[in-house]
Amino acid sequence: MWLTPTGTVGVAKREIIWYPLFGQLYVLARHLRIDRSNPAAAVESLKQLRLLRNNDLSLVIFPEGTRSRSGRLLPFKKGFVHIALQTRLPIVPMVLAGTHLAWRKDSLRVRPAPITVKYLPPIKTDEWEKDKMNEYIEMIHSLYVQHLPEAQKPSA
Repeated sequence: MWLTPTGTVGVAKREIIWYPLFGQLYVLARHLRIDRSNPAAAVESLKQLRLLRNNDLSLVIFPEGTRSRSGRLLPFKKGFVHIALQTRLPIVPMVLAGTHLAWRKDSLRVRPAPITVKYLPPIKTDEWEKDKMNEYIEMIHSLYVQHLPEAQKPSA
């Protein structure tokens, strides 16, 4: 979150509030939390994202919906496409490499590790159509694969 500009909010699972210190900071920063156990409620809560356009905010979302144990890219969830369809705002892919070494899944300990952040050119979504959702997911996922180191590309 330190690498994101002012006016940026994040989305995380509702349970993030139980992470010591990080959860409290997340709530105090007014980041969004969604209930992933109830897909209908999660999609409904995303409707509040019109506030992004109205308040000129940026949203950081991790399209995998979770962290992988190995650091390899996982399949993308549909949430980021739902957001793009509702807000019609561009997507700026931010490819992170090495984060799995700094903060391992199921651990509260953060370790020093080299992390690379690549910002890719914005992708316009103002003409996206709901019936092409899977095509958009595959397109963005492929873009990430192209820019990740070999050790973090999905397993065959």
